[in-house]
Amino acid sequence: MGYGTRLLNIIESIAKEKSCTFIKLNTFSFQAPYFYLKNGYKKVAVFKEAPIGSNHYYFKKAIV
Repeated sequence: MGYGTRLLNIIESIAKEKSCTFIKLNTFSFQAPYFYLKNGYKKVAVFKEAPIGSNHYYFKKAIV
């Protein structure tokens, strides 16, 4: 339905209005890493097996 993408677009618009230069976030492999990749976020770090059986991802997206 696109709710998540619409919410990200709103957040990014607010960040731009406030002169932010980037957004950073983190998520786990059992949550939404591919969603963020699909929406233009770049993976900047990953802790493997944290927690055991999952990975902890950190993402960043430039606000232009």
